[in-house]
Amino acid sequence: MKKVFYGILGIVVLLIVAVVAIPFLVPAERLKEELILAVNDATGRTLSIDGDFSVSVFPTLGVNASTVSLSNAPSSNEPNMVSIDTLTVELAVLPIITGQVQVDKFVLNKPVIYLESDKKGNKNWEFSSPAGTASGTSDAETASSSDSSGGDLGISDLNLGDVQIIDGALTYNDQKTGDIQILSDINIALTLTGLDAPFKAAGNAVWNAEKVDFETEVGTLRAVLENKPTSLKSSVTSSKVTFTLDGGIDATQPLKLNGKTDLNIPSLKDLTAWVGQPMEAKEGTFGLVSVKGDVSINDTAYAFKNATLAFDKINGNGDFSVNLGKKIPYLEGRLDIVELDINPYLPENAGTDQNAASDASAPAKTASDQKWDDKPMDFSGLKSANAKFDLSVGKILVQKVKIGKSSVATKLQDGVLNVDLTELDLYDGKGVGSVMLDARNPTAKVAKSFSLQGIQLLPMLTDAADFDKLEGTGKIDLKINATGKSQKDFIEALNGNGQILFENGAISGINLAAMARNVASAFTDSGGAQKTDFAELSGTFTIVNGLLKNNDLKMLNPFVRITGKGDVNMPPKTLDYRVEPKLVATTEGQGGKDATGLVVPIKISGSWDDPKFAPDLAGAITNIADPAKLKEGLETKGKEELKKTLGDTLGKTLGGFLGKKD
Repeated sequence: MKKVFYGILGIVVLLIVAVVAIPFLVPAERLKEELILAVNDATGRTLSIDGDFSVSVFPTLGVNASTVSLSNAPSSNEPNMVSIDTLTVELAVLPIITGQVQVDKFVLNKPVIYLESDKKGNKNWEFSSPAGTASGTSDAETASSSDSSGGDLGISDLNLGDVQIIDGALTYNDQKTGDIQILSDINIALTLTGLDAPFKAAGNAVWNAEKVDFETEVGTLRAVLENKPTSLKSSVTSSKVTFTLDGGIDATQPLKLNGKTDLNIPSLKDLTAWVGQPMEAKEGTFGLVSVKGDVSINDTAYAFKNATLAFDKINGNGDFSVNLGKKIPYLEGRLDIVELDINPYLPENAGTDQNAASDASAPAKTASDQKWDDKPMDFSGLKSANAKFDLSVGKILVQKVKIGKSSVATKLQDGVLNVDLTELDLYDGKGVGSVMLDARNPTAKVAKSFSLQGIQLLPMLTDAADFDKLEGTGKIDLKINATGKSQKDFIEALNGNGQILFENGAISGINLAAMARNVASAFTDSGGAQKTDFAELSGTFTIVNGLLKNNDLKMLNPFVRITGKGDVNMPPKTLDYRVEPKLVATTEGQGGKDATGLVVPIKISGSWDDPKFAPDLAGAITNIADPAKLKEGLETKGKEELKKTLGDTLGKTLGGFLGKKD
């Protein structure tokens, strides 16, 4: 036994003597040359050590070097990929005998790293195959080698002492895009007392003149290396943005991660300016952004649950998930917003006369001048993902329009988009609707339906268009469909039907009943006192290939009955409509029965933006209550003069009623 002990002791003594003697037997300059050759063979680049170089073997295996550089790829204009002022590496020798690695010191002082991707996509950090090795190693061989190791590093423990980067710099140059990013004043320190102890990395850097601090802590590094669960904490802090994650890593192969996140951006405008994408925004907008919730990653599936979000004064909550592992990515989400005020984000001149801001010398384009766009629409993006998203908003404000609780359910499946308006509160009314867009084929299909009941017209039209000449309780139903590749195609192929019904209302600015006494003054005296009450204003319409037809417009009034029929031709943006107000001296027929009286038809024709109004005197005599009186009036005033007078007054009055200026 003593012989064995003395034998082992002798070997240890010889090892110690050898380690101590190596620096004297092998000159440092020779070791430097061997190191340079080894790096050159491994990377295909030139390692240069132009300053001091020293080697120690015991009690630490160490290298100290200054003015160290590694050459760049031949295609780069920068001579060096890496340059370091001083490099210090010290590794304890004795722990290696027991399978432990103890790094006493690893310090890079003022390293400058230049990363570059050329116009062909070649990256300077991708080295050529080491000489003497087979670059064509098969995937099976690689997998076999990996499996045989079992994820074992071949060491029992790892200890890091003084490991840091001091005053470093990093440049990334993407020659394809011309984007250059520079990190300066980089300082990083690593802390690890053992594989079963917490691993910490902390530091800071300056990017775009802004200091950013970062810190990461992993529960145990051994768990990460052995693909086992451990805790994870991480944070990024700056004056522009802060982010924290407090959770854990369940596995690394494949990656499984979870935790609570908190993202805070004091000003989105300042953040976008900092990253080089400045934005214009009104005062008080695009400021605070706050996002909190539970994040999880499971290989190719990403989820963000129990999220609370704030954007300026808009607050909401929701759940979101993305699965990129399927043949077609799948997205699913839900967002509930308390109140959505869009007004702060609208242009300053929203809702005003756009022509007023244009050059007065240049004639403004009108609706009829602007033809339907015949450029093909690209709906191919609807095939790139499948999705399901539900949105609910407690209150919406758009200019003066106030919309109550609204809910929308959206589904995108294999190029077919369905949007269902399941709830809409609008001025005491309720609405539902749906939109379907089928983009599976080059010629897309669109179908829409909308139903609104119980809406109060006066406050809605006043808020929406400053139009206060129509009041009552309204009902609107609409169903349309179309096919095509462009806006023009859709309009020319538009088909559908619908109806409107307004009850217990009034038309302000005109008193049709007064026509029974004086036709001309009923139109010229269009003050606020003029009003035509009605029990019902209704009609139905059909659309065939862009041509809208209505043949049953009617308005029921105690002394006036109005009927109307005609066409609205959408492709050329023209209309041809005839309104027949019938003046009667009885309430009989108000419920829909026929009544006799004086009819003065009104023809409305021309373009949408410049409709023409004219009386049709040729058809004026229909069941006249007093033909002699009408004859006397015509003879006294003159038919042509009366026609001109009525034409002028009708045009001005009805034009004003429709919101058209003289």
